[in-house]
Amino acid sequence: MTDKQTIELSDDLITEANAYLERLPKTPEQVIEHWAQLGQKLAEEMTEIQTMQFLLGNFDIKLIEKSSD
Repeated sequence: MTDKQTIELSDDLITEANAYLERLPKTPEQVIEHWAQLGQKLAEEMTEIQTMQFLLGNFDIKLIEKSSD
């Protein structure tokens, strides 16, 4: 059994991944997997309404470092 599957991606996403690659030594597959992991973590912290508003461009994301208390 393999842990890889074939999925269809938009040409725009592939173009953005390749542009990102020019700055980092990674493969397109690694870049897209990294983006997916980031998106998954972000989605876990947002409500459906927040997610929709973010995807529509109505929200910005701000990262706040957790305190080490």
